[in-house]
Amino acid sequence: MNAFADQLMIRYLAQDQAELLLVPQDDTDRRRVQALLAAVYEPSLLEVRCVDKVAVRVTGFQVPVAAPVTVRGSWEKLLPDVAQARAVLEVPTAAEPQWIDLALEAVVTARVELTAGALDALDSEDLRSEEFAALTDEEFAQRFSFLDLTELMRRAEVADLAELREQFPRLYRLHYAQPPPFDPGVPGRIYRLGVSVLFFPDLDLGAALRRLARCRRALDDLRPRPDEYDGGELLAASAWLAVFPATALTSPAVPWTAEQVSRLLAAEGSVAAFVETT
Repeated sequence: MNAFADQLMIRYLAQDQAELLLVPQDDTDRRRVQALLAAVYEPSLLEVRCVDKVAVRVTGFQVPVAAPVTVRGSWEKLLPDVAQARAVLEVPTAAEPQWIDLALEAVVTARVELTAGALDALDSEDLRSEEFAALTDEEFAQRFSFLDLTELMRRAEVADLAELREQFPRLYRLHYAQPPPFDPGVPGRIYRLGVSVLFFPDLDLGAALRRLARCRRALDDLRPRPDEYDGGELLAASAWLAVFPATALTSPAVPWTAEQVSRLLAAEGSVAAFVETT
């Protein structure tokens, strides 16, 4: 353990300090907690417009994460008596566990906007009709410009347009109504958000990304996420927050800005934070 991690563990024993980690005082738009939400809750139907309240509870320091090893086996006997057995066992892993420096459980109240309206109409066209049979590939692509024709044919495993018409003789098109405008007066939705926090004493980005990947993989194996929630899909079992000392950005050996580091980590599904130390 290092002095940076020790100092932060003492700091985040206090509830208000743990909440400031997710909602810093200068983050008036609460972009950090919105980024953490987006790392877990995919906004396929709902988009978070503003965060009203964040309540944070510290659930643990130096939490070990080691997924058990699943062993599957079967046994069969055919003669003279038919018998069959299958078993699935979980045994503790012998691998070194990964360690989460700080585990948080947050309850976030956020006002959201619908990004898709309800199904309004359904129409279809017969691709085997004379009208469509006379179209060239280019004309067909122009007629149905909303389709990625190349990708559709690849997924359908067909070689040409004639085979596509044969395999899928009718093309259906769904029409959705415009979603209602955002109403700031509508009560917010409540999201439960687990946040796994890792402390990094210096700005070694390669080492940070590797550790984040190992910890995320171990936690996802240990705690599989549900496939979806009522507003879209769940992307991960936890949001991941990488905490660096703010002084790391002032070193002459570090040519990057906080924004550049944040973009890099965001590309890998994590959020970066820089905190002052004493």
